[in-house]
Amino acid sequence: MERITIPPEAVRMISTSSKGDQSKWRVGNKWIKQNSRGYEGQAEVLASLILSCSILNEQDYVTYKPCEILLPDGEISVGCYSYDFRGKLQEVTLERLFEANFTSTDLILNNKALSTAEKFEQLMQKVQLFTGLDVREEVTRLLAFDALILNEDRHTNNILFLFNPIEKSWRLAPIFDNGLSLLSDEKDFPPGKPLTILKRKVKAKPFNSSFSKQLSLYTGPAFIDKIMLLQLLESRDLGFGRAKEVLLSQLNDPSLAHLFFEGSVFND
Repeated sequence: MERITIPPEAVRMISTSSKGDQSKWRVGNKWIKQNSRGYEGQAEVLASLILSCSILNEQDYVTYKPCEILLPDGEISVGCYSYDFRGKLQEVTLERLFEANFTSTDLILNNKALSTAEKFEQLMQKVQLFTGLDVREEVTRLLAFDALILNEDRHTNNILFLFNPIEKSWRLAPIFDNGLSLLSDEKDFPPGKPLTILKRKVKAKPFNSSFSKQLSLYTGPAFIDKIMLLQLLESRDLGFGRAKEVLLSQLNDPSLAHLFFEGSVFND
């Protein structure tokens, strides 16, 4: 495993999730994230491996790699790293996009009179009004991917847009920040307990706490090559631990079968 040394002058940043804080650093053009609640780094790496077996292009998702982290005080920790995908573009989260236009996603997401589909459509209408982008298929595919990996942290600051200040143009950022998935939070999902029990405890975001209801928003084509994915999992010893076990369990879920290419069959 690659070891990355955090220089003394590197500024420790705090990445805030729905579960708390995670330490990260920028060293050169790399972002390094330290595990804080379990095996977030393994989950990140495995999530990007899944997407490498999909119809998405490499620029459509962030690739994460495992690493050891040598801290300035000599402590060795573990986590993952990725390369900065922003370049000179400005990042604007979904939440900040709404705030910049003097509104809030809460007005839609917390409206109990709206169905999941209605919340989604109203949010997407606003996004299209603010940016000119129709990203309905991309976002519903993201939600379907979240259902597969049981991502419990797809809040409105984990859906990102990139703005080009010169061209005054917008685009959806690549899929990133999948660390709180595959039951990586060992504080909330203790090792040793049956997966069937733990999986029932995971809640989705942002349109509904039910993964199945968010999954139903995706009506696009299958986008993951299950056979390729299984072959990669068998051929590479990447030390995924329980993350791999959770994924294999998910691949057996009939409700997710339409996400995989026709003819991709998984057997115990």
